[in-house]
Amino acid sequence: PKLLCGLLLTLVGLVFSSFCFIYAVMNPCNYNGINGLLGSFLGTQTLVPFIISTAAMCAGLILCFYVAFHKDNKDKATPHN
Repeated sequence: PKLLCGLLLTLVGLVFSSFCFIYAVMNPCNYNGINGLLGSFLGTQTLVPFIISTAAMCAGLILCFYVAFHKDNKDKATPHN
């Protein structure tokens, strides 16, 4: 269940960050003299959603790696013969 939650969080973060990135690239703006991708993010007001969705995607990836590679304490308590 935790791995599925991590995968869904990663997928949602990827979709939203991709949408924000594509929307900013397709609508170039000059925001108070700031050009380029940052100006597009600021001009289309997608910088904060992009940061939040990228953070959610990273949190989902961290959760997936933690669940996949974490060893439980009960595995260490039982010796293998």
